[in-house]
Parts: sequence; structure tokens; C-alpha cells
Amino acid sequence: MIFRRLIILLFVVASLFACKGREDAPALPVVDTVADTAVSRPRSSVTFIMGRDNSSHNPYYSLANQYYRLNPDERTAIVVDSLTSLSQVLQWLRLHPADNGLPYGLVNLVSHGNEFIDLQMTVTPNGLRTSAESLCQAMADSFLLPPDSTIVDGNTLIFLHGCAVGQNQSLLDALAQAFGNRATVQASKLFEYYAYLSSNHNPQSIRHYFARTWYAFYHPDSNYNEASLLQQLRHRYPADTTHWREGLRRPLQDNPSQLYHYSFIVPCLWDEVYASPADMPLVNTRTRRCQWVADKADFRSLLARTQIPQDYFQVKFYRRTYILSDDSLAFGLHVKARAGVICLIQPLVVEDTAGNPYTPFTPLINDTAVFAFSQNAHILLPSSLQYHLGLPGSPVPPFL
Repeated sequence: MIFRRLIILLFVVASLFACKGREDAPALPVVDTVADTAVSRPRSSVTFIMGRDNSSHNPYYSLANQYYRLNPDERTAIVVDSLTSLSQVLQWLRLHPADNGLPYGLVNLVSHGNEFIDLQMTVTPNGLRTSAESLCQAMADSFLLPPDSTIVDGNTLIFLHGCAVGQNQSLLDALAQAFGNRATVQASKLFEYYAYLSSNHNPQSIRHYFARTWYAFYHPDSNYNEASLLQQLRHRYPADTTHWREGLRRPLQDNPSQLYHYSFIVPCLWDEVYASPADMPLVNTRTRRCQWVADKADFRSLLARTQIPQDYFQVKFYRRTYILSDDSLAFGLHVKARAGVICLIQPLVVEDTAGNPYTPFTPLINDTAVFAFSQNAHILLPSSLQYHLGLPGSPVPPFL
């Protein structure tokens, strides 16, 4: 019998897919109600760089770090690059109110992530990755303390910069609740990254790019090949005429306009806790492990949420022992599923007035074709606030 005193099941109970109370709170329309003080008196801005680069082939964090320090349009007053968890961000905001006496106007969160499940940024130091479910559980357990309205209010924009994480509405809504359900959370539905505009890698030339993406998958234990990936892409996008072969052969760009690819792993984690080892299921053979997966509809539902076919997942099982607060023991089964993803990326570029063909397309900050907002959103940023926060904008091109 599953041990009831310690519940650490993630992604198991259906009610965890929405934080408590969301069902009773209807989504508020996005309307233009920016307070006069927010426009007439400048607010401060801060960027949190929530990770470190694992490879020089994908310097996402280091380029973003320089971009938000140096770019004349999008730099923020403060850049913090020493934190890795949301709880640390919330604590930093509580301890560092803006020195102008107003709540923050803009809070950037830069984190690797995926539109399927979660962010690389953890909820607590050395804790779980940030997902709608892990956020809801952390708030239920009082692990997250939101800043008060003197730090973050209804005119604060929490801008989450990741890889198409705007496709994950539940994540945006959970983040809004973690910040006190006052600020609007915004994220792009498109892929985001940062790149040099100049060939000499001048930090002043770093630009913020949006991109279209296509996905193919592979099993982490197998060697994928170009032919199988092309076959997948043609099957997934039958009406698309993109030259994917070119992108599959290009892991790095020679210029910012080129189609290229990036590979990453999507993890899905599952935990169950039992009162004794005798209560735990036997998963010591391949047949028993396969049977465990076949019997766990909720686990298979979790995998299905990634939109990755189950055959591409590697599933591993681990036994764990926990010491409870009364010094008694609980016994856990930790299940880790991993699938490989090849992401083909086509940057959106425009030719500027000087004839530069690699200038990044910059959408309007309030364009709902490109950006998603938390359901509590009650500000649609007008042109005055775009200028006020230093956020540029231009019309959306017809190819979106």
C-alpha cells in the first residue's frame, strides 16, 4: 500500500495540473489599464540569468548576460547572474526593493526550457525543475514566499525568456501565482536565442532573435541518422518545404539568418513512496519494467503531454530511502524518463534601413500572435510603456 504520510508524487494527481483556486477564478481580459504613475515616473528593471552554459556551442546564458547589460534597447538597470532557482529570485526581490520607491516595472527571467514540460530553472536550490506541477506543489508546501505589492504589483511585467515556453499556458499561470498573482507573466510562443550580429563577436553587437522551429526525436540510447530524422520531419510537417537537410548538417551558424539545429533532452520525472520495501513493485527485469509502464496510465499520460512518441523515451528506475521528521523511514521508487529532441531553428530576420540583412525581427511587446500572457493579465502594454521600459516594437511580418 502506498505510504500516505509523505506525498512527493509529481505529475500523478490530476488536480496538480492546476493550482488550487484556479477553477474558481475566471480569466481576466487583457485591457489597457496602466496607472498614471507607472508612465510618468520611471520604474526600475532587473534581469535574472538563471543558469550556466554547458557547451560553447550553445552560449545562451553568457550571450543573454551581455545582451541585457549592453543592448541600448533592452538592457535593464540590474543584471543578476548568481541565482539558479525561483525561490532565490523571490528572496532577492524582497531584499532588494527598487531604490526609486516604486515596484519593479520589468523582471526578466532567462532560462533554458521547453514548451513540453518545464524550465531548467529549479523551484528551490538543488530542487525540482520549474513546471506548473512543481510550482503548485511548492506553493502548497509554503516553499515559495511571493514579494508584496511594494515590490511587484499589477503594473509589473514578468518576462520569461525561454524556448517557446509561451506554448505552456499552465506554466505561465503558475508563475503568476508564485509572484503573488498581481504581475503579468509573458513569454514567447516562438524560439528565443541570442547571437552576434558582427563576425568579430563584439559584445555590443549581440542581438535577441526569435525563430520558427521544427522537431524530430531520437532515443537517448541509440544513434540517430540524418535519413531517419528527415523521414520524421516529412511525416510531421507534410506541407512544409523547408530545406531541413541543410539545418541538420549545421550545428552552428555562419551568420544569424541560417537554418541550424540544436539537440537537447526532455526529462520526465515520477516518484512514488511506500511504507516498506515489501510494498514496492518489482522492476528488476525488463519485462517487469515494461509492465509497470503499461499499468501506469498517469505516467503514460505525462509522457504524452510532451507530444513525443513513447518509443523515443528511455525509462530508468531507482530505489530510494527517505528519513522522515519522526526518524521513521519511507521507501521510494524514482522513475526518470528521457527523450532526445532535435530542434531545427530558422531565425526571423529583416533587412534594416542600412541594408543589413541579419537584423532580428522584433515583434510588438503586446502581440498575442507571438506572445502568451498569464490568465491574470490585466495590462496590455501601450506604446508609452514600451518606450518607458525600453522595449522596442515593429509590425508582425505576414509569415507568422
